[in-house]
Amino acid sequence: MTGALKRIAAIARLVVIDGLCRHALLGLIALSVAAQAGALLFFDFIPRDIGRASSDFILSLAWLSGFIFLFFHGVQVIALDEERKVIYSLLARPISRGEYVLGIFTGLAGLLLLLNLLLCGLGFGALMVIKQMVDPAYFNQFNMVPYLLSWFGLVALELMLMSVILLFSGLVRGSFPVLLISLSFYAICSGLPVVREAVGQRATREGAQPIVENMLRWMTAVFPDFERLDFKNMIASSAPLPNLSLILINFGLTISYVTLFLWLACLVYQRRDLQ
Repeated sequence: MTGALKRIAAIARLVVIDGLCRHALLGLIALSVAAQAGALLFFDFIPRDIGRASSDFILSLAWLSGFIFLFFHGVQVIALDEERKVIYSLLARPISRGEYVLGIFTGLAGLLLLLNLLLCGLGFGALMVIKQMVDPAYFNQFNMVPYLLSWFGLVALELMLMSVILLFSGLVRGSFPVLLISLSFYAICSGLPVVREAVGQRATREGAQPIVENMLRWMTAVFPDFERLDFKNMIASSAPLPNLSLILINFGLTISYVTLFLWLACLVYQRRDLQ
């Protein structure tokens, strides 16, 4: 067990060092700093509720940064490409395929956590500057707990997507096909709640459709509802937080989802050659 953990940590260390050498985080942080500096110049154009608009902008910017990291740097690192021999696959021969998958996931998760930690600090500073620059009537609420919950939810969402990308990379060769399938998966996850709500409203008007409703409900097991992890509307609001049990259930389901897809990715990789 100790030897397996050492080998996983070694692969993760390679991924982290490679990501830092490629400046995978530096460019995203520079982009975020530039966007936040622009927000300090243009928030005066917001007529009211500046606090909510600013917090939405900060979290949306972090989502965009994580999105770019996952679907460009992450896919390039994870995807199996016969024309591109990466150092991870060359050095992974003495270890099992499961250790390879967990090492890649751990390394990318470390980079992702570092990125979000830096963006969280920068975003908090930007919000405090905006709060001091405007009249209290426009930014009278800032709740630290929903702010931190929003970042935890964002990290959980990104880890779920990363586990799905790992599974797709074992099923399909090439970074571009993996990118397309992963984008399609995210689009389905984002659109499914809208479809489910529309079907529910139609069923209320025209009569029950239990088969379609049940099918859409069970599809959530494969295509998760990311809105359950969205708390950014509570940062600058006096609305009460959801029940602690509900929050724990949502994050517990996230952990279960990541664990399941990592297990499936390990099974797929054991039946394929990394080369």
